[in-house]
Amino acid sequence: MQFFNSLTFTAISFEVFTTLVAVISRWKTRGDNLETQDGDYLAGRGLTGPIIAGSLWMTNLSAEQLVATTVRRFESI
Repeated sequence: MQFFNSLTFTAISFEVFTTLVAVISRWKTRGDNLETQDGDYLAGRGLTGPIIAGSLWMTNLSAEQLVATTVRRFESI
């Protein structure tokens, strides 16, 4: 059980999931022509406004949570 709370487990799981995302992304875009604007911009213009806005919003919330957690941690020391 100690292994799952270690930095080694964190590093290994990060590498595994990052590699998984890279492989899936490559597989999904293997036939796309990325030399044109349509192939490179917003997934061939397949992403809608709400998806883009939701992604930006969730990224902002995630960063906000990380900063708040860090601040609370250092204030308690």
